Amino acid sequence: MQRDNLMELARSFASKRYLCSESVLLAVSSWLDIQSELIPKIATGFGAGIGGRGLVCGAVSGGVMALGLRFGRDEVKETTVRPYWFARELLECFEKEFSSVICRELTGCDLTTEEGRKKYAEERLWDTKCRRYIESVTAIVYDLISERSP
Repeated sequence: MQRDNLMELARSFASKRYLCSESVLLAVSSWLDIQSELIPKIATGFGAGIGGRGLVCGAVSGGVMALGLRFGRDEVKETTVRPYWFARELLECFEKEFSSVICRELTGCDLTTEEGRKKYAEERLWDTKCRRYIESVTAIVYDLISERSP
């Protein structure tokens, strides 16, 4: 699958109203041909900055989970490379592009308040911002997997 096709797949999940975290994880797991009844369930709680709290962007969280499918460890062993290197690289790439990984900073909304949720809806931030974050994270994940897979 090409990078643009993967981004389109993530967009298609988002258009079906999957959360940002779910959309990224679903697209990447499909690309990697990993099927589990846990996907997208495991990503649901990470939406809107983890439980709607506006913390780490849900798309970024979904990307970390997706990268874990490829690079995560299944046993503890000594290594000179930190086991979470892929998460750090994703965070750095995303932050370089958007200056933050924090949902409330990216959207400009506090989704824990009625006022914040109203602003989010009125300004159509799902369409104008969050879908862009989904696309960006998906592209970064694609690049990291393509460049770093043995």
